[in-house]
Amino acid sequence: MFQREFAMRLFAKPGDKLYNRLSVNAQMWAKIDHVMKVGKNNFNPPPQVESSVVRLVPKVPRPAISYEEWDGLLRICFVRKNKTLRASFFGTRSVMEMLEMNYRTFCAQNDVALDDGPLDTASDAMDVEAAAEDDADGDDDDAWEGIMDVDAGDDDGYNEAPTFFREEAERKARLLQGNPARKRKGKVAELVRAKVRRVLEVATGLADQRARLCDEGDFLKMLFAFNQEGIHFN
Repeated sequence: MFQREFAMRLFAKPGDKLYNRLSVNAQMWAKIDHVMKVGKNNFNPPPQVESSVVRLVPKVPRPAISYEEWDGLLRICFVRKNKTLRASFFGTRSVMEMLEMNYRTFCAQNDVALDDGPLDTASDAMDVEAAAEDDADGDDDDAWEGIMDVDAGDDDGYNEAPTFFREEAERKARLLQGNPARKRKGKVAELVRAKVRRVLEVATGLADQRARLCDEGDFLKMLFAFNQEGIHFN
C-alpha cells in the first residue's frame, strides 16, 4: 500500500501526467496491477492523503540488461521529461562530457585507438538552438517530479539529476567565461556528438520525441543503438 500519487506513478503509461522514470523502471522489472483504492477515512486517525494497494510481481526470467545502464539512460531522458530527447542530450554540456568520458573508458578497455587532437572548427550552435526552442515550448508541469521518486537508502535519488546537471552546466559556463580557448572541442568530443546524433536521428528516429511519450520498447531500442556505437551509461 502506497500513497495514491506514488502508486499511480508505478503503473502510469506513456502520455499520462504522472508517467516518469519510476514508471519505466518499475514496469521494466515487474508486472504491476492496481488492486484497490483505500480512502483516508479507513484509518484512525485519518491521514492527509488517499492510498492505493498495488501488486508487484517480478518478471521471470529477469530482463537480460544491466540495471545500471538502463537507469543511467533513463536519468538523462527524464531530467526534464517534456523536453525532446535531442535537447535532453545536447542541451546540457555535462551530459555530453559524461558520455565522452564513458566512451574513452570503453575505447581504453577494448584497445580502440582514438585521435585526441583538437578540431580545426567546431560548433554546437544548432544543438543549443534546438534546446532553447525546446525550453520555450515545453510543458513544464512537473509538480510531482522527484517528490516520491527517491530510492530507499539511495543517496543518488530520482530527484538528484536535475540539480546535478544544472550545477555542472553553471560551473562549466563560469570556467569558459574566463578562458574562451576552452570552448573548442576535441575530435573525440565531436565523434561522440556524431554518434549520439546518429542514434537519435537515424538508428531510432526518436530525436524529436519526448521522454513522457516513449514506452519501454523505445528506451530499449535507444539503449541497444547507443551500445552498438560504443556508448555506455554506467
